[in-house]
Amino acid sequence: MACSDDDSSRDPSGPDDPDIIVPDTTQTDTTKKDTTQTDSIKTDTLPDPHPAFVQNENEYTGFYKEDGYEAFRKLAYTSKTEMGSSYLVKFVIANFDTDSPEVHFMNTKAYPIHYDFAEIILHDTRTVFEFESETYFTTEKNTVAGTLAYYASVDSMIALTFFPTDYITPEQVATVYKLIEERMLFLSPGASKNCLFYMPAGANAEEAAAGYAAEFNAANIPVYTHAQLFGDIPFLIMNTGTAYGTLRKLTAAELDTAIVSSHDILILETLPAEIPLVAATISKDAQTPLSHVNLAAKARKTPNIAFNGNDLPDSLLALCGKLVKLDVKSNSYTVGETTLEEAQEFWNKNAREQISLTYDLSDSGFIDFADLDFNSAKSVGVKAANLAELHKLLPDNSPDGFAVPFYHYSHFMDYALVTGELCERSFDDCGAEGRSSEICTQVKSACAGALQQALDAESKAAEPVGEPAEPAEASSTSSLSLSKGTSLRNYITSLVSREDFAADTRLREAMLDNIRYMFKHIPVEKSFGDALDAKVRELYGEAGVRLRSSTNSEDLSDFNGAGLYKSVKATTREKDLPSDEIRKVWASVWSFKVFEERSLWNIDHFSVQMAVAVHESYPDEVANGVIITQNIADYSVAGFYANIQVGETSITNPEGGELPEIISIIPSPPPQRGVQSVLLQHSTLCPDSLILNSGEIYALYRTVKLIQDHFASLYKKNADALALDIEFKVMGEERKLVFKQVRPYIM
Repeated sequence: MACSDDDSSRDPSGPDDPDIIVPDTTQTDTTKKDTTQTDSIKTDTLPDPHPAFVQNENEYTGFYKEDGYEAFRKLAYTSKTEMGSSYLVKFVIANFDTDSPEVHFMNTKAYPIHYDFAEIILHDTRTVFEFESETYFTTEKNTVAGTLAYYASVDSMIALTFFPTDYITPEQVATVYKLIEERMLFLSPGASKNCLFYMPAGANAEEAAAGYAAEFNAANIPVYTHAQLFGDIPFLIMNTGTAYGTLRKLTAAELDTAIVSSHDILILETLPAEIPLVAATISKDAQTPLSHVNLAAKARKTPNIAFNGNDLPDSLLALCGKLVKLDVKSNSYTVGETTLEEAQEFWNKNAREQISLTYDLSDSGFIDFADLDFNSAKSVGVKAANLAELHKLLPDNSPDGFAVPFYHYSHFMDYALVTGELCERSFDDCGAEGRSSEICTQVKSACAGALQQALDAESKAAEPVGEPAEPAEASSTSSLSLSKGTSLRNYITSLVSREDFAADTRLREAMLDNIRYMFKHIPVEKSFGDALDAKVRELYGEAGVRLRSSTNSEDLSDFNGAGLYKSVKATTREKDLPSDEIRKVWASVWSFKVFEERSLWNIDHFSVQMAVAVHESYPDEVANGVIITQNIADYSVAGFYANIQVGETSITNPEGGELPEIISIIPSPPPQRGVQSVLLQHSTLCPDSLILNSGEIYALYRTVKLIQDHFASLYKKNADALALDIEFKVMGEERKLVFKQVRPYIM
């Protein structure tokens, strides 16, 4: 069964952990507090509004009608969330259990921590431990602390929320609601807009609110969960920024064959499996923060908007085919026609300085993960190095294997020979893939020209000093058939240095495809191929293996290159030997989308090196997921953010448009042991329950926290602030958790 049938999956307290065993260093009472109340809300005992508010640089005690949202934002800390920008104003209510409660709206920019404000401004003499114990971790409250959140994507509504670990009861929430509402005079009590609403934080609070729904309704207190609140937003700003380009509307199928560039802004009717380099993206389909379209936009720093399945505005569609400026802000966008002069000025201004990547070619063997660690990236890439480090940390829950270092890719570039025969054969391949005869003829001519350059260089090197050689003919590749050819490195250098390569996008795509053809049709050295196949056969027999790209231009701290390079399957059977399949991985260095991506960042293409991580494949996949070690759905609440899907269905590139389950995993309030989940979206393949059960969610959280802590010391960052992108699988009938990748997540 793919979906969990565990009814307690909304509150995973961890009694039935699967195979992962993580030492539990906490000594806590597992007794849960009863957070439900059955008493009615006594609104008649609430204090009358106080019209004379204090308003200074540290706090407001209320907002007048004319203050409006501008005054609210003045106090607010701005936070980026999955739903766009949010403006957070924290508050403290002193003397809550008396007839004269005091409400303090904090200048949250200056005092983002409740305790700091209480100590410095309110002169609270309690210790941090005393303050937190008596404010958050008890139902007997003299002090209440919470947060007001204005989400820009949810117009004219302010959410009242509390930490997921707070013991506040629904009755206390109702009292706080009235105290807050009557001090925010610019709101409209009882209206559907311009109002205050309660948003429970976490599964425990949602369940308590559901049990108290009648009382909340009677008191005219609207309640919305995260899923309810953000399910009807017409569009989401996934990534902000400004872009200039030609607006083009394409289906996923059309994008497969279309040639686009960084001077195009795409309207996507459906989400593609891969997104080439473009200036900006606008999708009709919904996206998640972890979809490849959005990951690419974040890595490229390009604007990205998702319309959540809604119809696209006619005003936007009317601009298709025109050169436009798109300006995307945190909660809105503008688009309009522009001039070529203005666009060119923008493109020139945003050109980057060239980056030359570093690498080490001294390792020429096959290196077992046992002999690699985090610091081995200089010779095997970050992906392979992090895999090896991960296996040391979790030997039973991560793949073991070995790496084929950079040396072998670089060596292949030097000994592989491009010949006239290959030029002829590649011409047929060019046309078979749907390119025009004109483009393929130009590529064939460029291939001949590169070999002619090699022949001329050979002739010049052989001629006696002072005696010029006769110029050689370059009319066809047949005249070059007697030449031994030129090295793949020299061939690539010749092609990418051509003026027409830089000037013509369609020709550049075809020439790069020709380069990959050469990679895949020139055999590796026999000694290398025999040794690689023998190594795989020795370790894995006839089982399938994964050959995973690991370059020095991906998984970096400021550029992760997610999904750019190719990984393939192989076996020791003759039809898909590792020694043959590895050339496909190497060839992906020169794919069109990768080349364009690196060009955007102005990375020296010849400084890129490709290693390959080899490990056994996982054939029995019950579920797969990606987890980010920050709660990117709502940064105001600590925790992790996860996308999970049934079986092997891709999360980032679903072929049928399947949507993953989205949850935030946040700690349960002490002294409870475990975590709780906030459901943001059900998987379309598992619409009625969570995919993981309670023990699996708890084990996932604990193990990811272990990974985060371990890699924080290696990246020399604070663990709580480190954002990692971690891929995992749930394997077999025993539902074993396996972690397959760790890389930095670009915030």
